[in-house]
Amino acid sequence: MVKHRSFKIDKFLKSVDTQLRNQYFSKYKITLPADVNFDDGSFDKFWSTIKDEQRDDIEEELRCINDIADHARDCLERACQEFKIQKQEEERAETTALRVFLDKNPEAYLMALDAYLYYVLSERCSRHKFNNGKPDFNSAKVSQFKSAVEQHFKNTGKSEHCVIRQRIDGNNHIFFIARGDFRKTYHIFDEKEGKPDIRSFRPAKEDMLAFDKQTNILCLSIDGRCDDDKKKYLEMFGGTFMGLSKIDESTLNNLLVNLDPIKKRTFHYEGNEQIESVKLTEVNAKLRGGALRLSIRSHDLKDTIQGFGLASDNTEYISVKLNFLIKRDGKKSINRSVIIKPPENSKIPQRKEKQIIEAYLREQGVLLE
Repeated sequence: MVKHRSFKIDKFLKSVDTQLRNQYFSKYKITLPADVNFDDGSFDKFWSTIKDEQRDDIEEELRCINDIADHARDCLERACQEFKIQKQEEERAETTALRVFLDKNPEAYLMALDAYLYYVLSERCSRHKFNNGKPDFNSAKVSQFKSAVEQHFKNTGKSEHCVIRQRIDGNNHIFFIARGDFRKTYHIFDEKEGKPDIRSFRPAKEDMLAFDKQTNILCLSIDGRCDDDKKKYLEMFGGTFMGLSKIDESTLNNLLVNLDPIKKRTFHYEGNEQIESVKLTEVNAKLRGGALRLSIRSHDLKDTIQGFGLASDNTEYISVKLNFLIKRDGKKSINRSVIIKPPENSKIPQRKEKQIIEAYLREQGVLLE
């Protein structure tokens, strides 16, 4: 599971409704003492009485609920409406998230969870445009896709099974794929037996495929850095849902991100009515035909890249980081950093400023789709 930010379990539990808090612990057959005070150390004493494995499960679960409260509030409201979950007026988002989690219909929480995953995973994805084919997402195609994914990861020794959830959000058709990875073995010290032991487990991975039917662009977020998995996902998606016998080379490597405006110094850093300014803070490049690699960071590089030889024709930009200063009505402007990596990768924070940043990058010729 993606960990989006730091988390303190006592702070979260203090913020939620007392009755829901007790209901949550009763799920684990644990009674939270009525006299627990989150400010005097009594919670720490109670927390230490829970077995380590169970404590880890609870903390990870509540961390996820907390992150959903932070980043998927709109979907929590939709879940309450769709599944007729009664909530109090003006209650905290943490309480609403816990309420949805405890609802008798598990689909309510899954809907909110998927909204959070889409929010986070969309920040780091590669984008691939299909120039041919017409999408068809009927149930038989989804089953066929699931079988193909399972066969691929079985063949690579990573897993024999996967769980696929699909969501439709406007023009976006989204698939979340939970699957296994290579088994890992650890040498541990068994506290119960009082001696060293060997334990083995298979880590879980979560991948996301989001297809925009309006642009025919597939956004891929793969939990890991395996280019073979990315290529295979494109082949399986194109073959199953787009009816393609072969994936175009342009789909695999087409240029959806272009750093020439920065390299050739045609990019305008002055901003517009919504952006106060833009600063180039990091450049990673290959020089002399790849014989030399250079990575430089600074508060603002736009006037110095020429001095490093980064504007020459013999230089290839690998990635850049830009810092956007976004204007806010009646408030101090806010910083948002983005990473751009050709040919198809971009990491743009999935926040309300995302559309402002993307529009500016398209206007400057950095984002091509």
